Order: sequence, then C-alpha cells, then structure tokens
Amino acid sequence: MQPPKLAFASMRRRWLLVAASLAVSAALAEGALRTLDRFPPPPVSPIPRLPELYRPDPDLGYTLWPSKHLTYHYPASSPRVISLISNADGFRNSREFDEPDSRQRIWMLGDSFVFGDGVDAADRLTEVIERHEPQWRVDNLGMTGWGLDLMVRAFERMSRRVKPNLVVVAFYTDDFRRLGPYYAGQGYPLPKFELVDGQLHDRPFPSLPPWRQLRIVQAFEQIRSRRGYNRYDLNEALLNRLHKNHLGVPIAVVFLPGHGDTEEDRTRRGFLNDWCRKVSVPYFDLSDVIHRVGVEAAFIPNNFHWNEHGHEVAGTAIHAFLRDSGALRTGR
Repeated sequence: MQPPKLAFASMRRRWLLVAASLAVSAALAEGALRTLDRFPPPPVSPIPRLPELYRPDPDLGYTLWPSKHLTYHYPASSPRVISLISNADGFRNSREFDEPDSRQRIWMLGDSFVFGDGVDAADRLTEVIERHEPQWRVDNLGMTGWGLDLMVRAFERMSRRVKPNLVVVAFYTDDFRRLGPYYAGQGYPLPKFELVDGQLHDRPFPSLPPWRQLRIVQAFEQIRSRRGYNRYDLNEALLNRLHKNHLGVPIAVVFLPGHGDTEEDRTRRGFLNDWCRKVSVPYFDLSDVIHRVGVEAAFIPNNFHWNEHGHEVAGTAIHAFLRDSGALRTGR
C-alpha cells in the first residue's frame, strides 16, 4: 500500500494526464473543424448588408431610411433597377400610415415577400388586393428578413398612432427559424423575445464571448438548436400576443409557401392551421394556389421571391379569402 502522499501525487498525475489528453483532443477537434469550415460561429457583431438602404432601429432592428426615394438592383447581378419609396416610418410606402382616410384599413405584416423584393411597389400583393377592393386601404408593413417577433413589434409601435380594422400576418415558411438568438436579418442587432415560464420577455441581442466562438462549442450549440429551430413555442406565444392586442384589432393569418412543399413546410403550415382553428382566427394557406401556377410562372428566375405574376395570383387569392371569410367583420 502506497503512503498517502505518494497515492495523492499519483492520482494528481493521472488527473493532469487526463486533462492534458482532453485539451489536446479538443485542440485537434477545433483544428479539424476550422480546416473543414464546419460550424462557423456567428459574427461577434452583426454586419449590415445594405446600409445604403436600411438604417438601424432600436425597437424594430432596422427599417428603410425614412422619407427617401432609393433604388437597388434585384437580384444584385440583375441590370433591372427597383425603386424604393419609403414613408416617414421607414416602410416601403409612398403614403403615411396615419394620414386621414375613411376606408377600412388593412395592415399586412410580413417579410420580403410582402415587402415585394424584386418587383415594383405597384405590382405587390397589397396593391393587388386594394385594386380588387378600392374601399379597402391596404397598407404594407413588410420588411426584408423579418420574423414574427419584429412583425409584432411593428404592429405595437404603429398602432400607438392609428388603429387598423384588420391585421393580416403573412407567414412565409422560412419565418419560423428567424426567432433564433443570433439571427440578425439585414445584419443589425435585433431586439429579441425570450419565453420564460410561458411569458414573453424583452432581451437585447446577445453578445458572443470568446469561448462561444470556438467551433467545438458551436458544434454542440448548432446541433442542439437544429432540433427546435422552428421555435413553435415562441411563435405561438407571439401569435397569442398579437391576437390578444389591447386594441382588440382582429387578425387573419396567411401562409406563404416556397418553391416546393417539403415535410417541414407541411409541419409549419399545419401548426398555423391548428393554432388558427383553436383560437378562431381566419386562416388561408396559399400553397395550392402558388404551386398550381408553378415555379417558373410565379417566381423570379433562379430566385425564391415572386415575380409580378406571382404577386398578382397571391393578391387575388388573398382578396377573395378576406372578402369571403368575413375577416373584417370579426371582433371580440
């Protein structure tokens, strides 16, 4: 039997050897992941993608530069120049949200599909709806790269000044994943929501300490996040918040599909259908309408956004849905 001091020294050497082996293994794994460029960390600070078009906003993350007439190429390699006219709130509108208007007001919340990336403002689905129903005023509150969190924040800010008769949430299939902690849209530090014990809490955009920049740490975090990156729990809490808004403004939900209809797409639109049925909110799934037209006819070539025909088809179908569902007469 070894004396206590020798036994302790032997144990200490074994633990140091184990620690050194783990450190070497971790360093080798980190080097391999860097060589293979696997599990890259998010930027330490988000990098704005198009600062000539977008400006930071503390409440909404970013908007267009307000009250401007700007232009851009879309797609970036295309010779076509798209005009962007913004109102005082930084949305793609030539009119102000709170200007006098006796018509029923519909607000459409959404991302770049509602914004109309790649088409002129006159060809967007919101303008199509208004042409079908001139007694409705259809305001476009879409913004490229937004998820439901920023759509809710936009409604809550704008509704302090003017009350719409109906809010339509246009939910593109990719919007579900945009509630992730490091998702930054157009490259700005977005304000975040966190769900704690069933309650929504405001959180600033998270910092990225050095240890979280390691590839081996990112491998663990990214693999774990993929299992729940659609954040159905947080999306449901945000839908509930919008549905129960203090002004009592009714809402309707529209699902906007991508090129195809994957199993994940079906799960996402099934979630929206179930939620809307549970709380008696009008719901419309555009999948069949868009897929019936076809990718070549409805989408910009080699792009995931709709062309003018896609917007015409979508706007016409949404108009019929709003008219026939009685969504504007829904109240509490």
